[in-house]
Amino acid sequence: MPHLIVGHTTSSSARIWARALPRWPVAHLEVLDASGNVIHTATPAVTVDAEFHTTIFDVTGLQPDTPYRAKLAFTKTTAKEEPRIRQAYCESRFRTFPTDQGQTLRFFLGSCNLHSLGIIARPDHAWNTIADQIRTQNPHFMLHCGDQIYADIPFQPLVSLDHYRRKYLDAWQDCVPAQSVLTMCPHYMILDDHEIDNDFDNGRADHRDAQLLRSAALKVYWEFQHSHNPDTAAGNYYYQFNCGAAKFFVLDVRTQRDSTRKRIVETQQLNELKGWLLANKDDLKFIVTSVPFIARPRGGGSDKWHGFREQRESLLDYLLEKDIQRTVFLTGDMHSSMVSELTLKAGKKSVTLYELMSSPINQLTPDTPLESRYDVSYKGNTKAGNSLTSRIRAESFYPHSNIMAIQVQFNNGVPTISYSIHRTTRSESGPAGVITF
Repeated sequence: MPHLIVGHTTSSSARIWARALPRWPVAHLEVLDASGNVIHTATPAVTVDAEFHTTIFDVTGLQPDTPYRAKLAFTKTTAKEEPRIRQAYCESRFRTFPTDQGQTLRFFLGSCNLHSLGIIARPDHAWNTIADQIRTQNPHFMLHCGDQIYADIPFQPLVSLDHYRRKYLDAWQDCVPAQSVLTMCPHYMILDDHEIDNDFDNGRADHRDAQLLRSAALKVYWEFQHSHNPDTAAGNYYYQFNCGAAKFFVLDVRTQRDSTRKRIVETQQLNELKGWLLANKDDLKFIVTSVPFIARPRGGGSDKWHGFREQRESLLDYLLEKDIQRTVFLTGDMHSSMVSELTLKAGKKSVTLYELMSSPINQLTPDTPLESRYDVSYKGNTKAGNSLTSRIRAESFYPHSNIMAIQVQFNNGVPTISYSIHRTTRSESGPAGVITF
Protein backbone atom coordinates (compact mmCIF):
# COMPACT_ATOMS: atom_id res chain seq x y z
CA MET A 1 0.00 0.00 0.00
CA PRO A 2 1.38 3.44 -0.75
CA HIS A 3 2.03 5.39 2.42
CA LEU A 4 1.75 8.73 0.65
CA ILE A 5 -0.53 10.15 -2.06
CA VAL A 6 -0.42 13.77 -3.20
CA GLY A 7 -3.99 14.85 -3.74
CA HIS A 8 -5.60 18.25 -4.30
CA THR A 9 -2.96 20.75 -5.37
CA THR A 10 -3.11 24.49 -6.07
CA SER A 11 -0.55 27.12 -6.97
CA SER A 12 0.32 27.52 -3.27
CA SER A 13 -0.76 24.33 -1.47
CA ALA A 14 -0.88 20.55 -1.56
CA ARG A 15 -3.00 18.00 0.28
CA ILE A 16 -1.03 14.93 1.25
CA TRP A 17 -2.60 11.63 2.31
CA ALA A 18 -0.64 9.40 4.66
CA ARG A 19 -1.16 5.86 5.85
CA ALA A 20 0.81 4.42 8.74
CA LEU A 21 0.85 0.97 10.27
CA PRO A 22 -0.52 -0.06 13.68
CA ARG A 23 3.00 -0.50 15.01
CA TRP A 24 4.03 3.04 13.97
CA PRO A 25 0.91 5.21 14.23
CA VAL A 26 2.56 8.64 14.39
CA ALA A 27 3.21 10.26 11.00
CA HIS A 28 5.89 12.92 10.39
CA LEU A 29 5.86 14.95 7.16
CA GLU A 30 8.63 17.01 5.59
CA VAL A 31 8.32 19.01 2.37
CA LEU A 32 11.55 19.88 0.59
CA ASP A 33 12.34 22.29 -2.23
CA ALA A 34 14.34 21.42 -5.34
CA SER A 35 17.62 22.07 -3.48
CA GLY A 36 16.71 19.65 -0.70
CA ASN A 37 15.95 22.31 1.90
CA VAL A 38 13.13 21.45 4.30
CA ILE A 39 10.56 24.20 3.86
CA HIS A 40 7.66 22.61 5.76
CA THR A 41 7.48 20.28 8.73
CA ALA A 42 4.24 19.00 10.19
CA THR A 43 4.22 20.25 13.77
CA PRO A 44 3.20 18.54 15.90
CA ALA A 45 3.48 15.11 14.33
CA VAL A 46 0.09 13.59 13.58
CA THR A 47 -1.25 10.44 15.18
CA VAL A 48 -3.20 8.85 12.36
CA ASP A 49 -6.77 7.58 12.59
CA ALA A 50 -6.82 4.77 15.11
CA GLU A 51 -9.22 2.64 13.09
CA PHE A 52 -7.41 2.52 9.77
CA HIS A 53 -4.26 4.56 10.21
CA THR A 54 -4.84 7.31 7.64
CA THR A 55 -4.55 11.08 7.91
CA ILE A 56 -4.32 14.23 5.80
CA PHE A 57 -1.69 16.97 5.81
CA ASP A 58 -2.54 20.33 4.24
CA VAL A 59 0.67 22.07 3.21
CA THR A 60 0.38 25.79 2.45
CA GLY A 61 2.69 28.69 1.58
CA LEU A 62 4.18 27.01 -1.50
CA GLN A 63 5.29 28.83 -4.65
CA PRO A 64 3.42 28.43 -7.96
CA ASP A 65 4.67 26.10 -10.69
CA THR A 66 7.48 24.86 -8.46
CA PRO A 67 8.77 21.31 -7.86
CA TYR A 68 8.73 19.86 -4.34
CA ARG A 69 9.33 16.60 -2.55
CA ALA A 70 7.22 15.23 0.28
CA LYS A 71 8.67 12.65 2.68
CA LEU A 72 6.94 10.64 5.39
CA ALA A 73 8.42 8.88 8.39
CA PHE A 74 6.73 7.08 11.30
CA THR A 75 7.26 6.56 15.01
CA LYS A 76 5.48 4.74 17.81
CA THR A 77 5.06 7.86 19.92
CA THR A 78 5.51 11.63 19.65
CA ALA A 79 8.70 11.55 21.72
CA LYS A 80 11.32 13.72 19.99
CA GLU A 81 14.20 11.33 20.57
CA GLU A 82 12.47 8.30 19.05
CA PRO A 83 14.08 7.05 15.80
CA ARG A 84 11.92 7.44 12.70
CA ILE A 85 10.94 4.55 10.46
CA ARG A 86 10.63 4.96 6.69
CA GLN A 87 8.57 2.57 4.56
CA ALA A 88 8.64 2.04 0.80
CA TYR A 89 6.61 4.52 -1.26
CA CYS A 90 6.55 7.21 1.40
CA GLU A 91 8.25 9.87 -0.73
CA SER A 92 6.63 11.84 -3.54
CA ARG A 93 7.63 14.42 -6.11
CA PHE A 94 5.04 16.94 -7.24
CA ARG A 95 4.77 20.36 -8.82
CA THR A 96 2.39 23.09 -7.72
CA PHE A 97 -0.07 24.37 -10.30
CA PRO A 98 0.74 27.43 -12.43
CA THR A 99 -0.89 30.84 -12.10
CA ASP A 100 -0.02 31.77 -15.70
CA GLN A 101 -3.33 31.69 -17.55
CA GLY A 102 -1.60 31.00 -20.85
CA GLN A 103 0.59 28.12 -19.73
CA THR A 104 0.32 24.74 -21.41
CA LEU A 105 -1.35 22.14 -19.17
CA ARG A 106 -1.02 18.37 -19.23
CA PHE A 107 -3.00 15.75 -17.36
CA PHE A 108 -3.85 12.05 -17.60
CA LEU A 109 -7.30 10.48 -17.64
CA GLY A 110 -8.08 6.87 -16.73
CA SER A 111 -10.60 4.60 -15.05
CA CYS A 112 -11.52 0.96 -14.39
CA ASN A 113 -8.63 -0.80 -12.65
CA LEU A 114 -9.38 -4.53 -12.64
CA HIS A 115 -7.30 -6.14 -9.90
CA SER A 116 -9.24 -9.02 -8.40
CA LEU A 117 -8.58 -11.92 -10.78
CA GLY A 118 -4.94 -12.68 -10.02
CA ILE A 119 -2.79 -13.83 -12.92
CA ILE A 120 -5.78 -13.72 -15.32
CA ALA A 121 -5.64 -9.92 -15.40
CA ARG A 122 -2.66 -8.72 -13.39
CA PRO A 123 -2.49 -4.89 -13.43
CA ASP A 124 1.29 -4.55 -12.99
CA HIS A 125 2.09 -3.98 -16.67
CA ALA A 126 -0.63 -1.33 -16.94
CA TRP A 127 0.72 0.66 -14.01
CA ASN A 128 4.31 0.33 -15.22
CA THR A 129 3.16 1.85 -18.51
CA ILE A 130 1.47 4.73 -16.68
CA ALA A 131 4.65 5.32 -14.67
CA ASP A 132 6.70 5.47 -17.87
CA GLN A 133 4.25 7.96 -19.40
CA ILE A 134 4.35 10.16 -16.30
CA ARG A 135 8.14 10.26 -16.46
CA THR A 136 8.01 11.11 -20.18
CA GLN A 137 5.18 13.65 -20.23
CA ASN A 138 5.36 15.14 -16.71
CA PRO A 139 1.61 15.78 -16.27
CA HIS A 140 0.32 18.33 -13.78
CA PHE A 141 -2.02 15.66 -12.35
CA MET A 142 -3.97 12.47 -13.06
CA LEU A 143 -7.75 12.06 -12.97
CA HIS A 144 -9.11 8.68 -11.84
CA CYS A 145 -12.63 8.61 -13.23
CA GLY A 146 -14.18 5.73 -11.27
CA ASP A 147 -13.89 2.01 -10.58
CA GLN A 148 -10.52 2.35 -8.90
CA ILE A 149 -11.50 -0.90 -7.17
CA TYR A 150 -13.84 -3.76 -8.05
CA ALA A 151 -15.54 -4.53 -4.76
CA ASP A 152 -17.95 -6.92 -6.47
CA ILE A 153 -15.44 -9.12 -8.33
CA PRO A 154 -15.20 -12.06 -8.17
CA PHE A 155 -17.99 -12.22 -5.57
CA GLN A 156 -20.78 -9.97 -4.35
CA PRO A 157 -19.49 -7.48 -1.76
CA LEU A 158 -20.08 -7.98 1.94
CA VAL A 159 -21.56 -5.39 4.29
CA SER A 160 -18.15 -4.99 5.88
CA LEU A 161 -15.59 -2.22 6.17
CA ASP A 162 -12.90 -4.86 6.11
CA HIS A 163 -14.18 -6.21 2.75
CA TYR A 164 -13.82 -2.82 1.07
CA ARG A 165 -10.48 -2.08 2.72
CA ARG A 166 -9.08 -5.39 1.48
CA LYS A 167 -10.13 -4.43 -2.06
CA TYR A 168 -8.05 -1.24 -1.89
CA LEU A 169 -5.10 -3.21 -0.56
CA ASP A 170 -5.60 -5.67 -3.41
CA ALA A 171 -5.70 -2.86 -5.97
CA TRP A 172 -2.88 -0.69 -4.64
CA GLN A 173 -0.73 -2.64 -2.18
CA ASP A 174 -0.40 -5.91 -4.06
CA CYS A 175 0.47 -4.02 -7.26
CA VAL A 176 3.84 -2.40 -6.59
CA PRO A 177 3.79 -0.28 -9.79
CA ALA A 178 0.45 1.22 -8.67
CA GLN A 179 2.07 2.24 -5.39
CA SER A 180 4.78 3.99 -7.37
CA VAL A 181 2.37 5.86 -9.68
CA LEU A 182 0.37 7.16 -6.73
CA THR A 183 3.50 8.96 -5.48
CA MET A 184 4.54 10.46 -8.84
CA CYS A 185 2.12 13.40 -9.30
CA PRO A 186 -1.11 14.79 -7.79
CA HIS A 187 -4.16 12.54 -8.12
CA TYR A 188 -7.87 13.46 -8.24
CA MET A 189 -10.48 10.71 -7.85
CA ILE A 190 -14.21 10.08 -8.07
CA LEU A 191 -16.10 6.86 -7.52
CA ASP A 192 -18.41 4.85 -9.75
CA ASP A 193 -20.46 1.71 -9.18
CA HIS A 194 -17.72 -0.84 -8.49
CA GLU A 195 -16.57 1.11 -5.44
CA ILE A 196 -19.96 0.03 -4.05
CA ASP A 197 -21.63 -2.67 -6.18
CA ASN A 198 -22.23 -3.25 -9.88
CA ASP A 199 -24.67 -0.68 -11.35
CA PHE A 200 -25.40 0.68 -7.88
CA ASP A 201 -28.63 2.70 -7.80
CA ASN A 202 -30.46 3.88 -4.67
CA GLY A 203 -33.72 2.98 -6.40
CA ARG A 204 -32.82 -0.67 -6.87
CA ALA A 205 -33.95 -3.22 -4.32
CA ASP A 206 -32.09 -6.28 -5.63
CA HIS A 207 -29.55 -6.24 -2.81
CA ARG A 208 -31.15 -6.85 0.57
CA ASP A 209 -28.63 -4.65 2.39
CA ALA A 210 -28.21 -1.92 -0.25
CA GLN A 211 -28.03 1.07 2.10
CA LEU A 212 -25.81 -0.71 4.63
CA LEU A 213 -23.54 -1.68 1.73
CA ARG A 214 -23.51 1.93 0.51
CA SER A 215 -22.63 3.21 3.97
CA ALA A 216 -19.68 0.83 4.39
CA ALA A 217 -18.40 1.47 0.88
CA LEU A 218 -18.52 5.25 1.21
CA LYS A 219 -16.72 5.28 4.55
CA VAL A 220 -13.84 3.35 3.01
CA TYR A 221 -14.03 5.43 -0.20
CA TRP A 222 -13.48 8.49 1.99
CA GLU A 223 -10.52 6.87 3.75
CA PHE A 224 -8.68 5.96 0.56
CA GLN A 225 -9.89 8.40 -2.09
CA HIS A 226 -12.13 11.30 -1.20
CA SER A 227 -10.14 12.53 1.82
CA HIS A 228 -7.36 13.79 -0.48
CA ASN A 229 -9.76 15.48 -2.91
CA PRO A 230 -10.81 19.13 -2.41
CA ASP A 231 -13.06 19.77 0.59
CA THR A 232 -16.78 19.18 0.08
CA ALA A 233 -19.88 19.75 2.16
CA ALA A 234 -20.75 16.86 4.49
CA GLY A 235 -22.26 13.98 2.54
CA ASN A 236 -21.26 15.36 -0.87
CA TYR A 237 -18.61 13.84 -3.11
CA TYR A 238 -18.63 16.24 -6.07
CA TYR A 239 -16.07 19.05 -6.14
CA GLN A 240 -14.31 21.75 -8.16
CA PHE A 241 -10.70 22.72 -8.80
CA ASN A 242 -8.65 24.85 -11.21
CA CYS A 243 -5.34 24.31 -12.95
CA GLY A 244 -4.01 27.39 -14.70
CA ALA A 245 -6.71 28.66 -17.05
CA ALA A 246 -8.70 25.40 -17.02
CA LYS A 247 -11.67 24.86 -14.68
CA PHE A 248 -12.83 21.42 -13.50
CA PHE A 249 -16.14 20.29 -11.99
CA VAL A 250 -16.01 16.65 -10.84
CA LEU A 251 -19.51 15.16 -10.62
CA ASP A 252 -20.81 12.41 -8.37
CA VAL A 253 -23.28 10.54 -10.58
CA ARG A 254 -23.41 7.39 -8.47
CA THR A 255 -24.23 7.97 -4.80
CA GLN A 256 -27.22 10.27 -5.48
CA ARG A 257 -28.77 8.37 -8.39
CA ASP A 258 -32.25 6.94 -8.03
CA SER A 259 -33.84 5.52 -11.17
CA THR A 260 -37.28 5.38 -9.55
CA ARG A 261 -37.13 9.18 -9.32
CA LYS A 262 -35.44 9.55 -12.73
CA ARG A 263 -32.47 11.21 -11.07
CA ILE A 264 -28.76 10.66 -11.70
CA VAL A 265 -27.80 13.57 -9.39
CA GLU A 266 -29.63 15.57 -6.75
CA THR A 267 -31.16 18.86 -7.88
CA GLN A 268 -28.67 20.75 -5.70
CA GLN A 269 -25.69 19.23 -7.48
CA LEU A 270 -27.20 19.96 -10.90
CA ASN A 271 -27.92 23.56 -9.91
CA GLU A 272 -24.39 24.02 -8.57
CA LEU A 273 -23.03 22.70 -11.86
CA LYS A 274 -25.19 25.16 -13.82
CA GLY A 275 -24.07 28.04 -11.61
CA TRP A 276 -20.43 27.05 -12.10
CA LEU A 277 -20.89 26.86 -15.88
CA LEU A 278 -22.40 30.33 -16.01
CA ALA A 279 -19.76 31.82 -13.70
CA ASN A 280 -17.02 30.41 -15.97
CA LYS A 281 -18.89 30.95 -19.23
CA ASP A 282 -15.90 32.18 -21.23
CA ASP A 283 -13.32 29.80 -19.75
CA LEU A 284 -12.28 26.31 -20.80
CA LYS A 285 -14.38 23.99 -18.65
CA PHE A 286 -14.00 20.27 -18.01
CA ILE A 287 -16.92 18.33 -16.50
CA VAL A 288 -15.75 15.01 -15.08
CA THR A 289 -18.42 12.30 -15.02
CA SER A 290 -17.81 8.64 -14.31
CA VAL A 291 -20.37 7.55 -16.95
CA PRO A 292 -20.70 8.96 -20.49
CA PHE A 293 -22.78 12.06 -21.22
CA ILE A 294 -22.49 12.20 -25.02
CA ALA A 295 -21.49 8.71 -26.18
CA ARG A 296 -24.59 6.57 -26.57
CA PRO A 297 -24.17 2.79 -26.06
CA ARG A 298 -26.27 0.45 -28.16
CA GLY A 299 -29.60 -0.08 -26.44
CA GLY A 300 -29.74 3.42 -24.99
CA GLY A 301 -27.45 3.11 -21.98
CA SER A 302 -29.89 3.09 -19.06
CA ASP A 303 -27.00 3.22 -16.56
CA LYS A 304 -25.47 6.25 -18.32
CA TRP A 305 -26.69 9.85 -18.68
CA HIS A 306 -28.93 8.73 -21.55
CA GLY A 307 -30.98 6.78 -19.03
CA PHE A 308 -31.85 10.00 -17.19
CA ARG A 309 -33.25 12.05 -20.04
CA GLU A 310 -34.89 14.83 -18.03
CA GLN A 311 -31.74 15.86 -16.15
CA ARG A 312 -29.50 15.38 -19.19
CA GLU A 313 -31.70 17.60 -21.36
CA SER A 314 -32.07 20.14 -18.58
CA LEU A 315 -28.30 20.59 -18.68
CA LEU A 316 -28.17 20.65 -22.50
CA ASP A 317 -30.94 23.24 -22.79
CA TYR A 318 -29.25 25.38 -20.14
CA LEU A 319 -25.96 25.37 -22.05
CA LEU A 320 -27.75 26.52 -25.20
CA GLU A 321 -29.94 29.08 -23.43
CA LYS A 322 -26.94 30.74 -21.77
CA ASP A 323 -24.68 30.28 -24.85
CA ILE A 324 -22.03 28.50 -22.78
CA GLN A 325 -19.18 27.37 -25.01
CA ARG A 326 -15.82 25.65 -24.43
CA THR A 327 -17.27 22.75 -22.44
CA VAL A 328 -15.62 19.32 -22.47
CA PHE A 329 -16.78 16.18 -20.66
CA LEU A 330 -14.20 13.71 -19.32
CA THR A 331 -15.41 10.19 -18.67
CA GLY A 332 -14.55 6.50 -18.46
CA ASP A 333 -16.59 3.37 -17.58
CA MET A 334 -17.10 1.87 -21.06
CA HIS A 335 -13.89 -0.18 -21.46
CA SER A 336 -12.92 1.71 -24.60
CA SER A 337 -11.56 5.14 -25.45
CA MET A 338 -12.75 7.71 -27.96
CA VAL A 339 -13.79 11.30 -28.65
CA SER A 340 -17.44 12.30 -29.13
CA GLU A 341 -19.05 15.62 -29.98
CA LEU A 342 -22.57 17.00 -29.72
CA THR A 343 -24.09 20.11 -31.31
CA LEU A 344 -27.28 21.62 -29.95
CA LYS A 345 -29.23 24.18 -32.00
CA ALA A 346 -32.25 26.46 -31.75
CA GLY A 347 -32.66 28.94 -34.59
CA LYS A 348 -29.35 30.75 -35.06
CA LYS A 349 -28.03 29.70 -31.66
CA SER A 350 -25.76 26.68 -31.35
CA VAL A 351 -23.46 25.07 -28.80
CA THR A 352 -20.95 22.30 -29.46
CA LEU A 353 -19.74 20.04 -26.65
CA TYR A 354 -16.97 17.43 -26.63
CA GLU A 355 -16.36 14.27 -24.62
CA LEU A 356 -13.05 12.51 -24.04
CA MET A 357 -13.36 8.94 -22.80
CA SER A 358 -10.53 6.82 -21.41
CA SER A 359 -11.16 3.34 -20.07
CA PRO A 360 -10.02 0.85 -18.87
CA ILE A 361 -6.65 1.11 -17.14
CA ASN A 362 -6.67 -2.68 -16.87
CA GLN A 363 -9.45 -5.00 -17.98
CA LEU A 364 -10.32 -7.98 -20.12
CA THR A 365 -11.27 -6.06 -23.27
CA PRO A 366 -12.79 -7.76 -26.31
CA ASP A 367 -11.60 -6.25 -29.60
CA THR A 368 -15.08 -5.40 -30.87
CA PRO A 369 -15.82 -2.78 -33.55
CA LEU A 370 -17.22 0.63 -32.73
CA GLU A 371 -20.50 0.06 -34.58
CA SER A 372 -21.37 -3.01 -32.51
CA ARG A 373 -21.09 -1.13 -29.21
CA TYR A 374 -22.23 2.46 -29.84
CA ASP A 375 -24.53 4.58 -31.95
CA VAL A 376 -21.83 6.22 -34.06
CA SER A 377 -24.17 9.13 -34.86
CA TYR A 378 -27.46 10.25 -33.40
CA LYS A 379 -30.07 12.91 -34.16
CA GLY A 380 -32.95 14.00 -31.97
CA ASN A 381 -34.65 16.80 -30.12
CA THR A 382 -34.87 17.76 -26.49
CA LYS A 383 -38.32 18.07 -24.94
CA ALA A 384 -37.83 21.84 -25.16
CA GLY A 385 -37.64 21.51 -28.96
CA ASN A 386 -33.91 22.08 -29.39
CA SER A 387 -32.32 19.88 -32.05
CA LEU A 388 -29.21 17.87 -31.27
CA THR A 389 -26.79 15.83 -33.31
CA SER A 390 -23.97 13.78 -31.90
CA ARG A 391 -21.24 11.61 -33.37
CA ILE A 392 -18.27 9.57 -32.29
CA ARG A 393 -15.05 10.28 -34.11
CA ALA A 394 -14.45 6.84 -35.56
CA GLU A 395 -10.72 7.43 -35.93
CA SER A 396 -10.42 8.00 -32.16
CA PHE A 397 -11.98 4.69 -31.08
CA TYR A 398 -9.67 2.32 -29.22
CA PRO A 399 -11.06 -0.88 -27.60
CA HIS A 400 -8.07 -1.80 -25.44
CA SER A 401 -6.77 -1.10 -21.93
CA ASN A 402 -5.33 2.40 -21.97
CA ILE A 403 -4.89 5.84 -20.48
CA MET A 404 -5.36 9.17 -22.25
CA ALA A 405 -2.82 11.98 -22.11
CA ILE A 406 -4.47 15.38 -22.56
CA GLN A 407 -2.64 18.63 -23.34
CA VAL A 408 -4.20 22.10 -23.35
CA GLN A 409 -2.49 24.98 -25.15
CA PHE A 410 -3.66 28.58 -25.32
CA ASN A 411 -3.16 31.03 -28.19
CA ASN A 412 -4.32 34.52 -27.24
CA GLY A 413 -6.67 32.91 -24.73
CA VAL A 414 -8.17 30.44 -27.22
CA PRO A 415 -7.63 26.81 -26.12
CA THR A 416 -6.62 23.85 -28.25
CA ILE A 417 -6.86 20.35 -26.76
CA SER A 418 -4.58 17.56 -27.93
CA TYR A 419 -5.10 13.97 -26.84
CA SER A 420 -3.14 10.76 -27.24
CA ILE A 421 -4.19 7.28 -26.19
CA HIS A 422 -1.59 4.88 -24.82
CA ARG A 423 -2.20 1.17 -24.46
CA THR A 424 -1.33 -0.02 -20.98
CA THR A 425 -1.21 -3.79 -21.38
CA ARG A 426 1.12 -3.73 -24.38
CA SER A 427 3.74 -1.38 -25.75
CA GLU A 428 1.51 0.26 -28.32
CA SER A 429 0.33 3.76 -29.15
CA GLY A 430 -3.32 4.33 -29.88
CA PRO A 431 -5.11 7.17 -31.68
CA ALA A 432 -4.26 10.82 -31.22
CA GLY A 433 -6.01 14.00 -32.31
CA VAL A 434 -6.94 17.61 -31.66
CA ILE A 435 -10.04 19.54 -30.53
CA THR A 436 -10.29 23.18 -31.53
CA PHE A 437 -12.80 25.84 -30.48
